[in-house]
Amino acid sequence: MNWMTITWPMVAAACLTLGLIELSIGLSRRPRAPRLLFAVSAFTVACVAALELALMQTDVLAEWWLATRLLDAAVGILLVSLTAFIWSYFGTGRKWLALAIPFIYAIGLSFDFFPGTPPGVGMTYQAFIGFRTVETSGGATFHVAEGVPNPWNVFPYLAVLAQIVFVADASLRLRRLDGGRRAVLVGGAVVLFLLGGGLQAALVDLDILKTPYMISWAYLAVLMAMSIELNADVLAGARLAGQLKDRERHMDLASAAADLGMWTWDIGHDTIWATRHARELFGFSESEHINRARFLGSLHPEDREAVDQALEDALATGGGYEVEYRVLLRGGKIRWMAAHGQVERDGSGKPIVLRGVVLDISARHSSELELQQLRSELTHANRVSMMGQFASALAHELSQPLGAILRNTEAAELFLAHDPPDIEEVRAILADIRQDERRASGVIDRLRALLKRRSFVRSALSVSDELATVMALARGDTATRKVALVIDDAPNLPLVMGDPVHLQQVLLNLILNAMDAVEDAPAARRKVTVRARSNSEGEIEVAVEDSGSGIAPERLERLFEPFFTTKAKGMGIGLSISRTIIEAHGGRIWAENNADEGATFRFTLPQAGVARSS
Repeated sequence: MNWMTITWPMVAAACLTLGLIELSIGLSRRPRAPRLLFAVSAFTVACVAALELALMQTDVLAEWWLATRLLDAAVGILLVSLTAFIWSYFGTGRKWLALAIPFIYAIGLSFDFFPGTPPGVGMTYQAFIGFRTVETSGGATFHVAEGVPNPWNVFPYLAVLAQIVFVADASLRLRRLDGGRRAVLVGGAVVLFLLGGGLQAALVDLDILKTPYMISWAYLAVLMAMSIELNADVLAGARLAGQLKDRERHMDLASAAADLGMWTWDIGHDTIWATRHARELFGFSESEHINRARFLGSLHPEDREAVDQALEDALATGGGYEVEYRVLLRGGKIRWMAAHGQVERDGSGKPIVLRGVVLDISARHSSELELQQLRSELTHANRVSMMGQFASALAHELSQPLGAILRNTEAAELFLAHDPPDIEEVRAILADIRQDERRASGVIDRLRALLKRRSFVRSALSVSDELATVMALARGDTATRKVALVIDDAPNLPLVMGDPVHLQQVLLNLILNAMDAVEDAPAARRKVTVRARSNSEGEIEVAVEDSGSGIAPERLERLFEPFFTTKAKGMGIGLSISRTIIEAHGGRIWAENNADEGATFRFTLPQAGVARSS
């Protein structure tokens, strides 16, 4: 064993080592092509080193000829892989020049494989002479072949020259693009390898230099450059890992402050990464391995199927993943969670990753349950309140027909006390009592429909006719209170759509309120005027005007609120019901003070055939 049999294997081992490193990197991360191509070139140079050693150690023509042809083929593979490596690693270069390199080399290589040529005649020699033994330092010897050089051997060196031009051009282009050291370091090393290895091989072929082929030794320049690049990548990766670790801590803090847990599901490997806060929300330890089955197992049994189906839907459609579920914690405690995620796909459309966040919504869910309970209690309270309103409204609206029945009964008793009794008057009074009873029954039915929000029985009716009816109903009150009731309706008013009993009720409420307003005024000034006109908006406007003292300005806005009253014995329900009736008919109602004295209550009703929202 001598230094030659030691150093060439060392060169091969170095090439194999870096080639394996680059191969593992290329198989595990992107971009893969540059790393894999460089691994191919490194493995090829290891073969070149072995073939160079074999040529030094043999003086048998057949063995030498086989090793020579394999070496020429390996050099061709090396040139092609290096060209492809530079093309993909730099992302620059002239395509036509890259394609010319293997074409030119193939012309020279073809001489090695022409059929019928004798051993030793090929790309290097056109005639083989023999072997010569050369002694080197340390007493080591090696064999050198001798022959007549083949002029066609120029093609391999033209290919090398073309590759030098290609690499130099690609390096200059890359340098102009990003100005990085990669172009100088890697591109310069490849050019140095091509110049050194090509020149040394040419001198050996021309029998000028009496040494073995040292192409593999020249490749050490490329190995050193790529080792420096690999070291730089490792250092950059370490720095990046540190930065990512810091960012992960910051993300943990931010997500914990927002009560958010972040997670990523690697679908292909069925592994789930989760931040520390997300693990805490589910009760997972920091070292516990999480996959789909483990995640589903942490959920409430009633929610697992729905969550699993939501995952399948997200993977199938590529859409969003949104679901709420319960997590079972130690001790039987339940935590409500809301999850949101998005599927990521590869170039072929296959789902590869599902990323998302989870949020603890237990407090919100508890609040919703409390709110639902409060709503139930409020609904019950509303029913009780509605019953109270119904009772108040019933008492208010029945007071007029019941009062009329009482007065008619007292009048009938007086007529019966006559001698002889005035039977005709009594009969007329009984008819009035019957009419008042029917009216009271109608009031009860319609108030029930009103409070239950049932639909009205509407028909086309005349406002003038309704005013005449109401005036007849209020005749007893006007006589008792000594109030002048004046009806001022325009002739030929258009019809309106409405429920006659409801509208009579509104008119009667407003007229009786107006009578209450003028009750303290001198008898000569007790006047209530009811006017009806059509306006430009396709409505009939009815105004009930009194000559009383008016309404305090601060009370005008509250007149139609339930249970608000300005009268000592009032219940505050009449105007509220009146507003409900008018709005249900598609109209509006309001009050205003007159310029001189008293106040006016106005309401509008749409004319028949005019569509209004109710």
